[in-house]
Amino acid sequence: MLLRLAGVAYLAAIAETQEEPHRVPRGAAADLLRAMAASERAQAELVECRKSLQVCESASPSSEGAISRSQPIRSSQLQPGSPEAPDWPEGYGTLLRFPFGIADMKTLKEVARELWTSEGTAADIEDEVSQLGFRQHRGMRCASEMVGVHPVGGASVRWSAALWESAQQWCSENKECTGIMVYVGSNTMNCNSWCGRPQFCDGHIDAAESAGVEESSEWNLWVKDAAESGTAA
Repeated sequence: MLLRLAGVAYLAAIAETQEEPHRVPRGAAADLLRAMAASERAQAELVECRKSLQVCESASPSSEGAISRSQPIRSSQLQPGSPEAPDWPEGYGTLLRFPFGIADMKTLKEVARELWTSEGTAADIEDEVSQLGFRQHRGMRCASEMVGVHPVGGASVRWSAALWESAQQWCSENKECTGIMVYVGSNTMNCNSWCGRPQFCDGHIDAAESAGVEESSEWNLWVKDAAESGTAA
């Protein structure tokens, strides 16, 4: 019914304009003509929008993961098993030759264990006073660190008895050195930096009076005063 009325109004508006070309349509006929003109403009804009969308889709991966052939394919855009994925490089997946002419993994592991036998860590030292006379204070570090002074060991260096002896000798030979701090914590990154790199102190230390020291669960302090007082074990 509404369509019929709209059609009648449209025909009436056309008839009016044909009879009187300079007469402007009025009432429902005018409203209908304006609505039809607006609809035509909207349809034209929709067509342009769809064209723009097609251009965008052709320049980027679709929602299903398809890849435009007009652009180089990034490896991050490829799905496992994709036909566009490049072939594996020649020799990929083959093991490198074992060192020392070793032919099997079992023998290699045995050699590795022999070469890299751990000597424990500074936390394993049970002596209260070292052989060179440094007294141990667990869970402490000095407040007067010799910043930037690392004459013994280094980052990624494993702890060893030889390293510990070298640290004591260096401190004993330097009057400014009053103690040695060794890392005993469990943090992997910190251990990589400090387990094999002792730190040294240069200020007055009196652990009994809590002078020049501070508590730390990751460090043990070895004070030089035991060596000077002749209390070495």
